[in-house]
Amino acid sequence: MATTITGKLNKPANVFQAGESTGFGIRLGVKYRDPKTKEDAWCNYSAVIFAKSAGQIQFYQNALIEGSIVEV
Repeated sequence: MATTITGKLNKPANVFQAGESTGFGIRLGVKYRDPKTKEDAWCNYSAVIFAKSAGQIQFYQNALIEGSIVEV
C-alpha cells in the first residue's frame, strides 16, 4: 500500500554524501484529528531523496529549502 504525505519543511534538507550520490534528508510533521480522542495530534515522517547528476543535485538544493511544500 502506498502512502503520500504532503507537508511544509520547517528546516532545509540535511545534505550528505552517499557514495557517488548526494542525499537529502527531510522531515515532515502532519497534524491530524484523532477520531477516538477528538484531540489534535501530530505524526512525524522522515524521508531521504538521492540525486546523482549535477542537475538533479542543483534542483533539490534549490527546492528543498525551509518553507517549501513537498509531497513524498
